[in-house]
Amino acid sequence: MIKLCTDSCVDINKNQIEENNISVFPLSVILGDKEYLDGVNITPNDIFDYVDKTGLLPKTAARSIEDFKTFFQELLKDGDEVIYMGISSKLSSAYSYASQAKEELKTDKLHIIDSKSLSTGIGLLVLYASDLIKQGLSCEEICQKLEEQVLLNQTSFVVDTLDYLYKGGRCSAMARFGANLLKIKPRLELVDGKIENTGKYMGKFNSVIYKYIDDMLKLHSNVKKDLCFITHTCRDDKFVSEIVDYVKSKNIFDKVVSSRAGATITCHCGENTLGILYLLEK
Repeated sequence: MIKLCTDSCVDINKNQIEENNISVFPLSVILGDKEYLDGVNITPNDIFDYVDKTGLLPKTAARSIEDFKTFFQELLKDGDEVIYMGISSKLSSAYSYASQAKEELKTDKLHIIDSKSLSTGIGLLVLYASDLIKQGLSCEEICQKLEEQVLLNQTSFVVDTLDYLYKGGRCSAMARFGANLLKIKPRLELVDGKIENTGKYMGKFNSVIYKYIDDMLKLHSNVKKDLCFITHTCRDDKFVSEIVDYVKSKNIFDKVVSSRAGATITCHCGENTLGILYLLEK
């Protein structure tokens, strides 16, 4: 049997996790002097409230090597093959800790793959792996296909404000000031596992998102049509539903799914971030 696992940055919906028997390793979120587990005892709204009240940014942490070992040992105890794919190695130490945990466990049944992605960019890869398992492919074949698919993953998003990125040291004070003054909404993309600023939009967040969606759908003619995520940190559910319907109206994807980002992603981008994410064919 092949078991799939990931970390809580995956951001796919609970029913997708359960239906595909995916085990999720919760990452740490720290508010002040208290540590919480993403997806267990903290929500994005808790983060918004904390920042509003204190003006301080929460922190994230990758957990320890020992925590990873305990998580993997539970999955390996029946002698099954285990595939783990979490947040990009260039964005977190989680990949390194997971790899070190594998070394200490001295097992060839645990396979660690760098997603070079985040959020539902990871989710798309994990769900793809689940489909391959259902097709009866071997663990070696699945890992090979995943390594290829990692390079064909469109993960991007637009942020409403640079305040969280600034507080987290991911942009300068000048960039933050200029963006807020000119109402610039940066487009951020995952490029070789790193977040790159690949464009900008001027205007109100709810307006520029439509232009962003159009731009991202024009970029690629080789999309995998089975699934597309609209992943967000918005509290305006009606607006998110409108974006989902807008993407559906393009008649490109078989399924367009809305997903609210968890605490890990929210810590770094803040409220009103939205992305369209999908896989590509060769």
